[in-house]
Amino acid sequence: MLGVEPNHRADFRRWSDNVVRGTSRPGAETERAAIRQTNAEMRAYFQDAIAQRRKAPRNDLLTALVQAEEDRQVLTSDEVLAMALLLLLAGNETTMNLLGNTVLALLAQPDALATIRRDRSLVPQLIEEVLRYDSPVQIVFRRTTKELELGGTTIPADATAFVLLGSANRDEAKFPEPDRFDIRRDASEHLAFGFGTHFCLGAGLARLEAKVALEEFLYSCPPFTGDIERVERVRSLIVRGPKKLRLRFAA
Repeated sequence: MLGVEPNHRADFRRWSDNVVRGTSRPGAETERAAIRQTNAEMRAYFQDAIAQRRKAPRNDLLTALVQAEEDRQVLTSDEVLAMALLLLLAGNETTMNLLGNTVLALLAQPDALATIRRDRSLVPQLIEEVLRYDSPVQIVFRRTTKELELGGTTIPADATAFVLLGSANRDEAKFPEPDRFDIRRDASEHLAFGFGTHFCLGAGLARLEAKVALEEFLYSCPPFTGDIERVERVRSLIVRGPKKLRLRFAA
């Protein structure tokens, strides 16, 4: 959608991975230097791409951002860059982790895997339950506009709040037996995509991508197994998902 050339897709994955690594505040200077380098590469790529779109528009989202205008105001190059980076990260890491978390949950719950294999209509419910049970985004950051009281604690105005979506989605007051994975549960009111003004603009696309990918994976591929005891998670305070997930497919 952004108009990235196929030969740059591996770069995009590397850039995206390193941005996520940066959220864990790595201690080693060599790792921090590598992250700074990839961030510089990513910014340089987009700055060049934005300049190219201004000269020669294409049929892609980057061109649409460059040409967007309202009341004779257009986005600056920095604003287009910020939006492109947001779309890169939000459209890549989150859906990838949703898919990984779904497969992990099914491997850990053989009965659920057998049920979903028998009943394809349950795939949308499966996706919503994974979004609740193992949210791809665990934390978002907000700033309060006024003083408020929450759970007996006063939060002052203009304060930064760490909103724990992963915890909210396991609130026993909202979801009975919240630590139990149940693909027949009505999990539609989870907060994995946020809420209100900040509700994820890509929620519909993420659900569609997950549905298409999981239906291909579950019904077009041979049965699979995997070792869930030695899965390494992505090192991040914000996103949650497997770093690698090795599977064995039946012949």
